[in-house]
Amino acid sequence: MGVSMVVRVVMLAAVIALTWSLAFAQNGSRQATHMRRAEQEIERLERQRFNAYLKLDASALNRIMSDNYTSVYANGQVVTKAQELESIKSASASVLAKLSATIGQLSVHHFGTSAVLAGVLTIKGTIVWFQKETTINAVFRYTALYVKKLRRWQIVSSQYTQINPAD
Repeated sequence: MGVSMVVRVVMLAAVIALTWSLAFAQNGSRQATHMRRAEQEIERLERQRFNAYLKLDASALNRIMSDNYTSVYANGQVVTKAQELESIKSASASVLAKLSATIGQLSVHHFGTSAVLAGVLTIKGTIVWFQKETTINAVFRYTALYVKKLRRWQIVSSQYTQINPAD
C-alpha cells in the first residue's frame, strides 16, 4: 500500500470519526432539550397542583394525580387520592381564605418516564377548621414522584417533612 493510499484511508477514517461525533453531539443535544422540557413541564404541573389546593379545585387535582396517588404527611399519615379529593370537596370555600402557601427551591431529576421533584413548601396564615381558627407558620421540605403515562405526566406519590424555617 502506497503512501497516498495510507493518507486516503486516514482521511476517510477522520471524516467518518468526525461524522459520528457530530451525530452523537446532535443526539445528546436533543436528549438534553427533551430532558429540560420534561423538567419544565413537571415544575409547571407542580405549581398547578399547589394552586389547585389553594383554590380547592378537585377537578384539577384529579387530572394531575394518578389513580394510585398516595401522600405521606409530615405527621406520618398516609393519604390516598380518594381521601385527598374528598377532603378538598368537603372543605368550605373560606377554609383557606387567610392562608398563603408558596413552593420554592424546586429541582427535578428526570429518568426517562419518571422524575423526582424536590422542593420547599412554606405555609403561613390562618386556617378555619371545624369552626376554629388555627395559625400556621410552617416550612416543609418535600419530594414528589411523577410518572409519564400515555404521553402525560402525573404525580404518583409525595412525602413531606417539616423543617425549621432557617433550614
